[in-house]
Amino acid sequence: MLTVALRALFFYIILMALMRFMGKRQIGEMQLSEFVTTILLSELAVYPVTDTRVPLFVGLIPLLIIASVEVIIAILCQKSKKFRTFINGNPITLYENGAFNRKSLIMTRLSKEDVAAQVRINGYSDMTDVSKVVLERTGKMSVLPKESNTPNQSGG
Repeated sequence: MLTVALRALFFYIILMALMRFMGKRQIGEMQLSEFVTTILLSELAVYPVTDTRVPLFVGLIPLLIIASVEVIIAILCQKSKKFRTFINGNPITLYENGAFNRKSLIMTRLSKEDVAAQVRINGYSDMTDVSKVVLERTGKMSVLPKESNTPNQSGG
Protein backbone atom coordinates (compact mmCIF):
# COMPACT_ATOMS: atom_id res chain seq x y z
CA MET A 1 0.00 0.00 0.00
CA LEU A 2 2.82 2.40 0.83
CA THR A 3 4.42 1.61 -2.54
CA VAL A 4 1.25 2.62 -4.42
CA ALA A 5 0.98 5.81 -2.35
CA LEU A 6 4.59 6.75 -3.06
CA ARG A 7 4.15 5.98 -6.76
CA ALA A 8 1.03 8.14 -6.84
CA LEU A 9 2.92 11.02 -5.24
CA PHE A 10 5.83 10.54 -7.65
CA PHE A 11 3.58 10.60 -10.72
CA TYR A 12 1.61 13.54 -9.36
CA ILE A 13 4.84 15.53 -9.17
CA ILE A 14 5.89 14.33 -12.63
CA LEU A 15 2.50 15.24 -14.16
CA MET A 16 2.56 18.68 -12.55
CA ALA A 17 6.06 19.27 -13.94
CA LEU A 18 5.01 18.08 -17.40
CA MET A 19 1.93 20.32 -17.39
CA ARG A 20 4.17 23.28 -16.47
CA PHE A 21 6.58 22.27 -19.24
CA MET A 22 3.73 22.21 -21.77
CA GLY A 23 2.53 25.66 -20.77
CA LYS A 24 -0.13 27.09 -18.48
CA ARG A 25 -3.73 27.40 -19.63
CA GLN A 26 -7.04 27.26 -17.92
CA ILE A 27 -9.18 24.24 -18.78
CA GLY A 28 -11.68 26.40 -20.66
CA GLU A 29 -8.92 27.87 -22.82
CA MET A 30 -7.29 24.61 -23.87
CA GLN A 31 -7.00 23.76 -27.51
CA LEU A 32 -8.19 20.30 -28.52
CA SER A 33 -4.66 18.88 -28.70
CA GLU A 34 -3.90 20.15 -25.18
CA PHE A 35 -7.09 18.64 -23.82
CA VAL A 36 -6.39 15.26 -25.45
CA THR A 37 -2.82 15.35 -24.16
CA THR A 38 -4.02 16.05 -20.62
CA ILE A 39 -6.43 13.12 -20.68
CA LEU A 40 -3.84 10.84 -22.26
CA LEU A 41 -1.19 11.75 -19.68
CA SER A 42 -3.56 11.02 -16.82
CA GLU A 43 -4.51 7.66 -18.33
CA LEU A 44 -0.88 6.70 -18.96
CA ALA A 45 0.08 7.55 -15.39
CA VAL A 46 -2.52 5.19 -13.90
CA TYR A 47 -0.75 1.99 -14.91
CA PRO A 48 2.61 2.50 -13.21
CA VAL A 49 0.86 3.93 -10.14
CA THR A 50 -1.51 1.02 -9.60
CA ASP A 51 0.52 -1.86 -11.04
CA THR A 52 3.70 -2.14 -9.00
CA ARG A 53 5.07 -4.67 -11.50
CA VAL A 54 5.50 -1.80 -14.01
CA PRO A 55 8.88 -0.16 -13.43
CA LEU A 56 8.71 3.59 -12.82
CA PHE A 57 11.05 4.28 -15.72
CA VAL A 58 8.80 2.35 -18.11
CA GLY A 59 5.86 4.44 -16.91
CA LEU A 60 7.76 7.69 -17.46
CA ILE A 61 8.74 7.09 -21.08
CA PRO A 62 5.26 7.46 -22.65
CA LEU A 63 4.55 10.50 -20.47
CA LEU A 64 7.72 12.22 -21.64
CA ILE A 65 7.03 11.33 -25.28
CA ILE A 66 3.44 12.66 -25.22
CA ALA A 67 4.44 15.85 -23.40
CA SER A 68 7.29 16.43 -25.85
CA VAL A 69 4.99 15.91 -28.83
CA GLU A 70 2.56 18.47 -27.36
CA VAL A 71 5.36 21.01 -26.94
CA ILE A 72 6.53 20.40 -30.52
CA ILE A 73 2.95 20.86 -31.77
CA ALA A 74 2.68 24.13 -29.82
CA ILE A 75 5.94 25.41 -31.31
CA LEU A 76 4.86 24.45 -34.82
CA CYS A 77 1.50 26.16 -34.24
CA GLN A 78 3.32 29.37 -33.29
CA LYS A 79 5.51 29.24 -36.38
CA SER A 80 3.02 28.11 -39.05
CA LYS A 81 -0.45 29.51 -39.62
CA LYS A 82 -1.37 26.55 -41.88
CA PHE A 83 -0.32 24.05 -39.21
CA ARG A 84 -2.15 26.04 -36.50
CA THR A 85 -5.32 26.03 -38.59
CA PHE A 86 -4.93 22.30 -39.25
CA ILE A 87 -4.53 21.51 -35.55
CA ASN A 88 -6.84 24.10 -33.96
CA GLY A 89 -9.28 24.97 -36.72
CA ASN A 90 -10.68 28.44 -37.40
CA PRO A 91 -13.20 30.59 -35.58
CA ILE A 92 -16.76 29.85 -36.75
CA THR A 93 -19.39 32.54 -37.31
CA LEU A 94 -22.67 31.41 -35.74
CA TYR A 95 -24.71 34.60 -36.16
CA GLU A 96 -24.18 37.60 -38.41
CA ASN A 97 -26.25 40.50 -39.73
CA GLY A 98 -29.48 39.40 -38.08
CA ALA A 99 -29.34 35.74 -39.16
CA PHE A 100 -28.07 32.48 -37.73
CA ASN A 101 -25.63 30.48 -39.84
CA ARG A 102 -27.50 27.18 -39.99
CA LYS A 103 -24.57 25.16 -41.35
CA SER A 104 -22.31 26.43 -38.56
CA LEU A 105 -24.91 25.60 -35.89
CA ILE A 106 -25.26 22.05 -37.26
CA MET A 107 -21.49 21.60 -37.55
CA THR A 108 -20.90 22.78 -33.96
CA ARG A 109 -24.01 21.02 -32.58
CA LEU A 110 -25.21 24.26 -31.00
CA SER A 111 -28.76 25.55 -30.99
CA LYS A 112 -30.02 29.06 -31.56
CA GLU A 113 -30.96 29.04 -27.88
CA ASP A 114 -27.35 28.25 -26.89
CA VAL A 115 -26.14 31.25 -28.87
CA ALA A 116 -28.90 33.51 -27.52
CA ALA A 117 -28.01 32.47 -23.97
CA GLN A 118 -24.39 33.47 -24.54
CA VAL A 119 -25.56 36.82 -25.91
CA ARG A 120 -27.55 37.40 -22.70
CA ILE A 121 -24.60 36.29 -20.55
CA ASN A 122 -22.57 38.97 -22.33
CA GLY A 123 -25.07 41.63 -21.26
CA TYR A 124 -27.25 42.06 -24.34
CA SER A 125 -31.01 41.76 -24.05
CA ASP A 126 -31.49 39.94 -27.35
CA MET A 127 -29.99 39.06 -30.71
CA THR A 128 -30.98 42.37 -32.32
CA ASP A 129 -28.36 44.09 -30.13
CA VAL A 130 -25.42 42.22 -31.69
CA SER A 131 -23.94 42.12 -35.15
CA LYS A 132 -21.99 38.88 -34.88
CA VAL A 133 -21.39 35.85 -32.64
CA VAL A 134 -18.25 33.83 -33.26
CA LEU A 135 -17.28 30.47 -31.77
CA GLU A 136 -13.56 30.85 -31.09
CA ARG A 137 -10.95 28.07 -31.29
CA THR A 138 -10.99 27.84 -27.50
CA GLY A 139 -14.68 26.93 -27.52
CA LYS A 140 -15.78 30.28 -26.12
CA MET A 141 -18.18 32.56 -27.95
CA SER A 142 -17.30 36.14 -28.80
CA VAL A 143 -20.28 38.47 -29.00
CA LEU A 144 -19.71 41.56 -31.15
CA PRO A 145 -22.15 44.44 -30.66
CA LYS A 146 -23.73 46.56 -33.32
CA GLU A 147 -21.84 49.81 -33.81
CA SER A 148 -23.63 51.86 -31.15
CA ASN A 149 -24.43 49.10 -28.64
CA THR A 150 -22.59 48.22 -25.48
CA PRO A 151 -23.56 45.50 -22.99
CA ASN A 152 -26.05 46.32 -20.25
CA GLN A 153 -24.10 46.75 -17.04
CA SER A 154 -26.98 46.09 -14.67
CA GLY A 155 -26.67 43.54 -11.94
CA GLY A 156 -24.75 40.64 -13.23
